[in-house]
Amino acid sequence: MEKVCLAFLWHMHQPYYKNLYTGEYLLPWVLLHGTKDYLDMACLLKEFPGLKQNFNVVPSLLKQLIDYEDPRVKDTYLEIMRKRPRDLSEEEKIFLLMNFFNANWENMIRPFPRYYELLKKRGFYYPREAIKEIAGYFTDEELRDIQVLFFLAWIDPMFFEQHEELQYLKSKGRGFTEEDKRTVEDIQRGILRGIIPVYKELADAGTIELSTSPYYHPIIPLLVDSAIAREAMPDVPLPEKRFSRPEDASRQINSAARLFSDIFGIAAKGMWPPEGSVSDDALRLYMEEGVWWLATDEDILYESLKIAHTKDADGFVTTPEILYKPYRYERDGKAIHLVYRDQWLSDLISFHYSKSDPKEAAMDFVGRLKRIGESVRGKIRMPLVTMAMDGENAWENYTNDGRDFLRFLYEGILKDKEIMPVTISEYLAIAEDFGSIPRTHAGSWIGHNFSIWIGQTEDNMGWSLLAETREFLEKEDPERQNDDAWESIFAAEGSDWFWWYGEDHSSENDEIFDFLFRENLANVYRFLGKEPAEVLAIPILLEDREIRPAREPVNFIYPRIDGRVTSYFDWIGSGFVEGKGHGVAMHDAVALIKGCYYGFNEHSLCLRMDIDRTFIQELMEVSFEVNLTAKMTWKIVYRVKGAVKETTLPVSVIFAEVLELECPLEALGVKRGEKVDVWFSLKVKDMLVDRLPKRGYLSLTVPPETFDAEMWYV
Repeated sequence: MEKVCLAFLWHMHQPYYKNLYTGEYLLPWVLLHGTKDYLDMACLLKEFPGLKQNFNVVPSLLKQLIDYEDPRVKDTYLEIMRKRPRDLSEEEKIFLLMNFFNANWENMIRPFPRYYELLKKRGFYYPREAIKEIAGYFTDEELRDIQVLFFLAWIDPMFFEQHEELQYLKSKGRGFTEEDKRTVEDIQRGILRGIIPVYKELADAGTIELSTSPYYHPIIPLLVDSAIAREAMPDVPLPEKRFSRPEDASRQINSAARLFSDIFGIAAKGMWPPEGSVSDDALRLYMEEGVWWLATDEDILYESLKIAHTKDADGFVTTPEILYKPYRYERDGKAIHLVYRDQWLSDLISFHYSKSDPKEAAMDFVGRLKRIGESVRGKIRMPLVTMAMDGENAWENYTNDGRDFLRFLYEGILKDKEIMPVTISEYLAIAEDFGSIPRTHAGSWIGHNFSIWIGQTEDNMGWSLLAETREFLEKEDPERQNDDAWESIFAAEGSDWFWWYGEDHSSENDEIFDFLFRENLANVYRFLGKEPAEVLAIPILLEDREIRPAREPVNFIYPRIDGRVTSYFDWIGSGFVEGKGHGVAMHDAVALIKGCYYGFNEHSLCLRMDIDRTFIQELMEVSFEVNLTAKMTWKIVYRVKGAVKETTLPVSVIFAEVLELECPLEALGVKRGEKVDVWFSLKVKDMLVDRLPKRGYLSLTVPPETFDAEMWYV
């Protein structure tokens, strides 16, 4: 029977959090994911002989993992943990209370009763101006418990099974000592030291294939020429200063290959281009550096072939014979192999299966693989299904850190005779059906374009500063004698700084990401013995900015304003903006505002706000604020207790399960084609606990009276 070849590609990556000039780590995510995700993901494979996978390890991550093996490593969070509570300054106590609950509240904090108790005492939500007063209510013993429990929560359950000391600390639960803190740190360091050797061991055994990415995870096509963004986005605003440094792109690729070879003793055959980003010029550079294969997204494939990309209601592509095979790309006498990930399968694991029963989710995945096999039978010999995703960020949203799901999944794959797990290189060596791709679309695995990283005001400001600093460095050190200055510019070329600029993503650590990016540029000057350009002391982040919705309205809506989701059809065709969680980087703890639906009819603007009540203890203390700006600015306040409405506008508004609101356009004084800016606030006891959007506002355009008819023909 024809088998479906399955290639898991786990992308292990963190940006470079170290300030090269001071030697200090400002964010702890390499340490925390190192004790929670990198080692256990590999060790789990030892339970399933015959299961093969692919691990992509980024050099900026490897470099930091090696740093953390040194007990003298400078890390802001470790320094706070190491201090006795009585020696903590007021600012350090505030830092601890604001940052040492940055974990998934449900899956990582709640399993430790004392930790959850202390979270409740700090407050699921609190006004920032009150945190100084809140800190005064915590005893030294409570602060020490937080110091320990934060790091315990970020240790994978597997290691609790292996270390009696961790079992003891978990059962102890509270009243930790300074010696307990040293125990946790020793175990952390031991886990981190085991990561690279286990990867080597599994690679030597043929269980996994190791691949890598350009050194600091830059968007290679944009380093080659930032103007390539216009291929997918013809009208995108570009930075004032064009960035075009193909030599830097080559340096990022070949330095990654060298570090990988130095650490693992073998050459990497494949690479995951950062964010799946490719272009013709980028592929040429990869080929020049001897890279044999790359993996990217299915959208890139269909755009490159200029073939319609359609899916059925269950998410299956309607042309599976195109997607589920490898491709050869040839240029100037060189060739490289390309494999394209199944977007929906990858996203199911990344974002959806965590909400399902682990066994049912695993069975669903296996069933989908079998259905794919049936769809290409007789069309492709040895079809390849590539499942590529971040290997560290999904698991905190799963119970038991995803281990239950993965065990069911791996068991199901190995039991099924129609599925054959493979490494990508071994598959390419025996594959029979190859497609040919004469050119590649320039884009990434998100929207098959580069909109996350370039085009918005903050993004473009960042690129212009990068270009200016790069020009300065070239002029001051054309012979490249100052390694530290050049390393600083290469670190600033990483994709992650631009990920957090713009309206697409936001976190409570936006300011630190902004600071680290500007510090990388300022360090170029410092390492050259120069005073940094004054502009680098000015934050790039803009507070007042227009946010785009995840989904635009497609028709007029006529919801019943009763505060309940009475009918699915009430809000069908509305626009939607998703709420973002209270967390740092990708570690969202909870979004209290889950999202907002919005739309218009001939006479009114309609809004709906959904909230997560899990961490709201008393609903009667809740109030909603809706801010509307057109020719004037209005605030609509709705207090749950007493169903009190405070506004001068003639609106209908009510909350029961959701907040629903309808406001006459005439009262707002807006005409067709004009805009209404809106943002939402959620308050408890009159203190702000969440806002949508986090910064800026959502700008809504009043549609014409013929809107329904126009959209009908789209």
